[in-house]
Amino acid sequence: MSRTADRWTIPVLSVTFLLLWSSGFIAAKISTRTTDVPTVLLWRFVIATVVTGVAALVLKPGIPRPRNLVHLVVTALLLQVGVFSSVFTGLSRGVPAGLTSLIVGLAPLFVGLLTPLVLRTRIGAAPVIGLLIGAVGVYVVVSGNLTAGGVDATIVLPVMGMLFLTAGTLYQKRFNDDTPVSAAVVVQMVTSCVAILVAMPFLGAEWAPSGTSGWLSVLWLGVANSAGTFAVMFVLLRRRSTVHVSALLNLSPATTALLAVPLLGESLTVRAVIGLAIALVGMYVGLGMVRRRGAARDAEPVRAGAGGDPPG
Repeated sequence: MSRTADRWTIPVLSVTFLLLWSSGFIAAKISTRTTDVPTVLLWRFVIATVVTGVAALVLKPGIPRPRNLVHLVVTALLLQVGVFSSVFTGLSRGVPAGLTSLIVGLAPLFVGLLTPLVLRTRIGAAPVIGLLIGAVGVYVVVSGNLTAGGVDATIVLPVMGMLFLTAGTLYQKRFNDDTPVSAAVVVQMVTSCVAILVAMPFLGAEWAPSGTSGWLSVLWLGVANSAGTFAVMFVLLRRRSTVHVSALLNLSPATTALLAVPLLGESLTVRAVIGLAIALVGMYVGLGMVRRRGAARDAEPVRAGAGGDPPG
């Protein structure tokens, strides 16, 4: 891809990723009000498998090598089953969506700080500073939820989701950079479906969502938030560093607050506006250094056969 095209596609992909990811918190909150978490997860993965399977039939990416399949399965268990089972269960048990978004939003900070150790990549001081500023913006947006009642030991659930997200992002970048995105996404969605199907008989959950809102929110989670978000994420990880995706994730809580105004009827607070502005500053600082240090490297796609594979 030329640098001119890259100049347009990277911003478009980044905004798309941010909106799709943020919408997941809203759709999850709606769906878990009336539907059991395992049921939501099951249909999320079933729908995503169908969508990505059709895409794979059109694109014909081929079957990943056995070693790559193992990495894709591990990444699926981390980024798909681990993250969403933890986060959705926390939401269904009363953990506020804002607080959940705050905790999950801390994953980019951990990813940025661990990247030099795990991936042997130099990121410099500015990306870390940018991530810290972004984390402050995240905190400002949802700090009111920290004093809200009803949060008890279930707070460990979104914490677990954040840890799964951190580990999955690093594992994806370390081992999964060469498999075609369409093949990777299908493998991981199938893996997630199998994992949930095996567990369903032991969870006592209904097999189908309840009501129109349940089906619509699950449909959105399966098509847009699952298949769409992760496909865009893996393309970004190939063309930019983990710090780029991390900086975008820093904006998720503020973006979620903005989306909640028309979709959930929530009021837009001054805190949300201030937090979004701070997070934008953090994103600018972090991504500015990434471009200066690795523009030549990141602007080019990863060569086929360089090692690793992406998840989906």
